[in-house]
Amino acid sequence: MKTNPVRSMVFGIALAVLCAGPAQAQFNKFVVVGDSLAAGEESNCIVERFQERSWARLAAGLLQQDFQQPLFAEQVATNPPTGYPCLGPILSGASISVGIVSQQGPNQNIQLGRPYDNLGFNGSPHIKDFVDLKTTVPGRSDLDNKAAAILRNCTGCPFEGLSAVDEANSLAPDLVGFWGGNNDALDALGAGAAIEGVTLTPVDAFTAKYEEVIEALSVSGRTLVVFNVPDIGAVPFVTTIPPVVVDPATRQPVLINGNPVPLLGPGDAAFPCEPVPPDQGCPLPPGTLVNLQAQPLLASGFGIPMALGGSGLPLPHGVFTPPATFTPGVILYPDDVTSIRDHVDGYNAAIAASASANGAILVDIHTLFDQVAAQGYTIGGITVTTSFITGGIFSYDGVHPSPIGYGIVADEFVKALNAAKGTNIPRPNFSQILFTPNVPSVGPPAPVTTVHADHGTRTVARGGTE
Repeated sequence: MKTNPVRSMVFGIALAVLCAGPAQAQFNKFVVVGDSLAAGEESNCIVERFQERSWARLAAGLLQQDFQQPLFAEQVATNPPTGYPCLGPILSGASISVGIVSQQGPNQNIQLGRPYDNLGFNGSPHIKDFVDLKTTVPGRSDLDNKAAAILRNCTGCPFEGLSAVDEANSLAPDLVGFWGGNNDALDALGAGAAIEGVTLTPVDAFTAKYEEVIEALSVSGRTLVVFNVPDIGAVPFVTTIPPVVVDPATRQPVLINGNPVPLLGPGDAAFPCEPVPPDQGCPLPPGTLVNLQAQPLLASGFGIPMALGGSGLPLPHGVFTPPATFTPGVILYPDDVTSIRDHVDGYNAAIAASASANGAILVDIHTLFDQVAAQGYTIGGITVTTSFITGGIFSYDGVHPSPIGYGIVADEFVKALNAAKGTNIPRPNFSQILFTPNVPSVGPPAPVTTVHADHGTRTVARGGTE
């Protein structure tokens, strides 16, 4: 991202003036409930340097709130990692790739004698988990492991039997932020298939549970702010790799007779595949999305026709084998994309209706991120985008925002709150957000090869791309 030093200096001074006035004590207690986007996850992990720059923490600072979080230490990555790996840039000459730069350590605030003010947790919770996950069982699932560290509601733990919503209500907040429901649709991106009831929550089921969450959080005299679900077109996890063969040296599509060459897939019900030997896959149709987990497969020749030096083997599409076996894939066919978007639209309609019925303030992140994906976001003459690695808005997992992205979310939260309540909460200081380095708090790790993510385990070469 190129900057003009003089313009940036002027911009920083202007923002410092803008944010100089103290916030009035307009709310007594601020609590946040939600998924990894509420927790402040970046680059595949949650550590203190990320948590302190999350939208929730930024908003709490602007509100002048004592905001207690489960602060996770950042540690040197082991090989293999013993904690959730944190991804970051790996520089090699003029190229930048993504690799493991550290790992998530223990919760340094585990002894807090009450529930945290930030009750966001990762592990891909669905909307039902904010009210139904009352007792976590560490070791049962990735969700249980991650939620237990934040909710502390496992058997014998201080808040056994309490859901995230229960814990929030126990703190008697007069301002609550809720951002949940993202994984009910966006889990399909990492699964590589859109399957009703498997990788997508049915809209009716989502609506019922969302209303349960919002009704439980809608206490008389309380201000509730909710966020909706972004579109998949704004997520670089599935918009970075094109569905065509790319020259690895130039990163430009390979052309034959002036036309790009599609990558190969196995087909699905809407796009049946009859391979033409020697290839064992069929060309991906226009509109197919390829997720970042395809990168090591592409490097091994999967998805590339044999005529271009590939294996001719298809990139995998997610497959569900009843009653309960699911094999993830790395591509989403156009019918998958349509289904995901239809579900997101259904969820957002339910969110809007529930917010209206319960007097909640709705922050339309869906529209905002669509606009940012289309034209970028300009802050004091500096334009950031949703492009992977270089854009500035998303972190190195291609799913969660960067500090800049979370700053934008915090800004939207404050603007919505001020507009609805007539408050004068100051907006975030983007000068500090833009120009504060976001680097690991520990030294470089030993060579590491295995990357664990919410959607499974994948292997990348140290210093390679993911």
